[in-house]
Amino acid sequence: MTEIYEELLKIKTQGDSGVLITVVDKEGHGPAVSGSKMLVRRDGLKKGTVGGGALEFAAVNLAPNILISQKNLFKKYLLNPDNEIIDDNYTENTGMLCGGSITLFFEYIGPGERLFIFGAGHIGKALAYHLKNLGFYITLLDNRPGLVDSIEHAQRRVTCDYSSALRDAPPPPGCFFIIASHSHQLDYVILKRIVQAQWNPRYIGMVASKRKSPIMIRQLKEELGENLNLETLFSPVGLDIGGPSPDEIAISIIAELQAIRYQKDGHMHMDKIRHQKMASPG
Repeated sequence: MTEIYEELLKIKTQGDSGVLITVVDKEGHGPAVSGSKMLVRRDGLKKGTVGGGALEFAAVNLAPNILISQKNLFKKYLLNPDNEIIDDNYTENTGMLCGGSITLFFEYIGPGERLFIFGAGHIGKALAYHLKNLGFYITLLDNRPGLVDSIEHAQRRVTCDYSSALRDAPPPPGCFFIIASHSHQLDYVILKRIVQAQWNPRYIGMVASKRKSPIMIRQLKEELGENLNLETLFSPVGLDIGGPSPDEIAISIIAELQAIRYQKDGHMHMDKIRHQKMASPG
């Protein structure tokens, strides 16, 4: 069992995914033992067992579907006296168990929602610290050699040229970006990179003043076209909570990020945040 927990830790820290399969109920005879676990990683690597044989074969074959849907599932299997599966769509006790039944719980294990922080300066460092317990898989990027290596609480650290960032490992759709580099010129390079790459993020938060932000957006439209979809761009980034320190700025950004992350009213909620920011002084 220890090797399964070690593998789960690797999945979380490496940004991988897998399916944890647990025997949660058993009726009649069968090789499986309640509480037995098996982990199937995205690459097919398997640790542990739920009893072997036809049952385990069926469980391994179902794991890719769980990885795609990312939804947990209870599944009950009806077995014959030789522990072969009679019906793998069995969901009700008919009173004719023959060899018995086994119920498995398929649990999707993933790295958490993906968050990319551009800039490992004071704000980037504060963001990584305050986000550490919020369930994100954090990638911290900077173009200055060695700087990201000293930052804790990011699962992945990348030193790169911002204009070609993440070329070898494109972010998944629906991820989150925060732009907080050490210059407005670089912030613009990063923003342009994200928009041009068409990664379809759920949120782009860019540190900028109320004067500088519209200038950068106007420049972006002049270079890439007026019909750009910038509805997920929030700049100036963060809710107006007051306080100028890196930690306070980070908290204001995280407050906005979480509001978008847990929104219940779609774009109406996003528009409400924008309206509140436009109405705030500064």
